[in-house]
Amino acid sequence: MLLIQNASEEKLRGRFYTPEPIAQFILRWAVNGNEHYDILEPSCGDGVFLEQIRESGFKYQTITAVEIVDEEAEKVNDIKLPRKTVLIEDFFTFCNKTNQRFDLVIGNPPYIRYQYFDKEQQIETTNIFTRAGLKYTKLANAWVGFVVGATLLLKDKGKIGFVLPAEILQVGYAKQLRNYLAHQYNKINIVSFRKLVFPEAQQEVVLLLCEKNGSEEHLIEHLEIENASKLEEIDVTNLK
Repeated sequence: MLLIQNASEEKLRGRFYTPEPIAQFILRWAVNGNEHYDILEPSCGDGVFLEQIRESGFKYQTITAVEIVDEEAEKVNDIKLPRKTVLIEDFFTFCNKTNQRFDLVIGNPPYIRYQYFDKEQQIETTNIFTRAGLKYTKLANAWVGFVVGATLLLKDKGKIGFVLPAEILQVGYAKQLRNYLAHQYNKINIVSFRKLVFPEAQQEVVLLLCEKNGSEEHLIEHLEIENASKLEEIDVTNLK
């Protein structure tokens, strides 16, 4: 096993920055004419989602950006947006202590294996799973905790939009997460790509778009496209 002191910074952060077309598409799907969302980005990294909000002029009520790395948080702080709060802390800790609830949670959470968690992160992640009525397994990656935590922080009606490893559709340790999402959300859209979005990481990803709307319906749609540039051709109002 690779010891944490010998692991690369990329392994420890588990971070691959989101291409602008993906951030733009997720926001276009999520906002879709709404102007009064309280928005959370739980791992804001270099701030590409916030930059897209600024550049595209998306309307919102408030933005809360959480980032554990000081230098990244400083970059996000420099993005000129009103009613924006940047918190320098671990998302799992924030999730367990906050009373805030959000209309929209967006982002590209880190892909970090359990072995790279420190003790406090292990405890906080376990607490998130317990609150959700799920069993935490040491096989679970950090992004699983982000999806569960984001779901806990949504208002009765709300959306999450995440860039996630394609293994969410396949691996055994994500089975209970798949069941959890199917019961928590009324609409789930999954967008996958034939070509790698992050070629340098050799990591296949999907876009997970989930919505709670208070209805009794439970619908899931999977859409496969060639690459991220094709996202601009999708009419988000026609997603099933």
